[in-house]
Amino acid sequence: MNVKKISALTLSAVMLGGLLAGCSSSPAKQGESAKEAGGKESVKLTFWFPGADKANDEYFNNAAKEFEKLHPNVQIETTVLPSAAEDIDTKLNAAKLSGTMPDVFSAYLAFMGSRGAKGDFAPLDAYISKWDEKADVMESAMTAGKYQDKTLGLGFFPAPEILTYRKDYFQEAGLDPNKPPATWEELASYAEKLTKRDANGNVTRAGFDIPYTSADVFVEPFLRQNGAKLIDEQQSVPVLNDNKAIEGLKFLVDLDSKKVSIPYNYQKKDEIPFVSGKSAMSFLQTTGISNLIKNNPDLKDKLGFAPVLKKETKVGFNGYRLFTIGNTSKHKEEAFEFIKFMMSNDQVWKRYKELKIPVVKKSLEKQFTDEDPAFNSVLMDYVKNGKGKPVVPWLSLYNKYIIQSYEEAISKKKSPEQALKDAQENVEKELKNISK
Repeated sequence: MNVKKISALTLSAVMLGGLLAGCSSSPAKQGESAKEAGGKESVKLTFWFPGADKANDEYFNNAAKEFEKLHPNVQIETTVLPSAAEDIDTKLNAAKLSGTMPDVFSAYLAFMGSRGAKGDFAPLDAYISKWDEKADVMESAMTAGKYQDKTLGLGFFPAPEILTYRKDYFQEAGLDPNKPPATWEELASYAEKLTKRDANGNVTRAGFDIPYTSADVFVEPFLRQNGAKLIDEQQSVPVLNDNKAIEGLKFLVDLDSKKVSIPYNYQKKDEIPFVSGKSAMSFLQTTGISNLIKNNPDLKDKLGFAPVLKKETKVGFNGYRLFTIGNTSKHKEEAFEFIKFMMSNDQVWKRYKELKIPVVKKSLEKQFTDEDPAFNSVLMDYVKNGKGKPVVPWLSLYNKYIIQSYEEAISKKKSPEQALKDAQENVEKELKNISK
């Protein structure tokens, strides 16, 4: 806070004492405020965000400074967190115990259920209702942070996984490189045609990457495309063993039985067969695609991108990071002003240009797709038609059993029906134990 120096000769002892007290050099804690010389309240906001690389950290720190220039009475103290969700969770637990939860927090989607159930995030609906740009925000960004009919976060960082393919391999197999698969039937047909095997029948180049472990993000879209809920988020109950989910899992097991893939761990992105040229089709994160082209510039014109697959419905995987407000914040109005600033077209576009984060504003869609029509138009399809992890407080429990059921089915240890039936029973059993 800047306060003009006033001659002590013109002040009474009482006024001087008040001035000295107001200019204490000790930093203000969360929620503390004072009055500027002009009578305007001086506010300090704390803003926490996950770290990534230098560009990411610089962007968020600079954005905070830009906001301060526009709002001279607001000071933003930024904190760069570790990138791992487990480490962030530990920091949040400590902050909650010490009463220092951040005013604004860039949250992974996984936190919306776990933290939302604990009341750590403030509902944003009342603030959003008065926001004149709310209709310009894409539906997936607006609804990603909903928990029990309350909006606890605004999505700003879509993180889709896109079906990427090699155009040159398509041509080798006699397939049109400009017509990627759009349905399950086409995916299966293309995968068989694209697979190469040696004299002993071993796959030397996969037609389609089908992971064997840690594949929850891979399998979820297929089950949802077939109409499966997986979890009734409104009732907060699992729905893992319905017929739609079983049919979706069976499709993947049957496709794998045709030996069109090379087994791998879905979480080990550097081991994905596609990355080393040993596969024709694979689901990749946008950062993975960028890195692949960066490391192999000659691939730029050889990569194609398939829109979201459709069976009964059209849905891909699209995770999110979201802006939230701490429920204990004493400056929620100012916190939402900062969120509005971060969701402004200027900042959304700046995040795209500097960090390659897809836009979440409808008014920027054309400008975004015009920048790179082949890739960005497909990327936008995943942003619009994508869904991330379920928003429930027991997400880790769900993840455990959706992964286990997939691995049991894909390894043929259990039928898809039995694997999902067991998963349903196990989740229900553990939820009962938790509620006791």
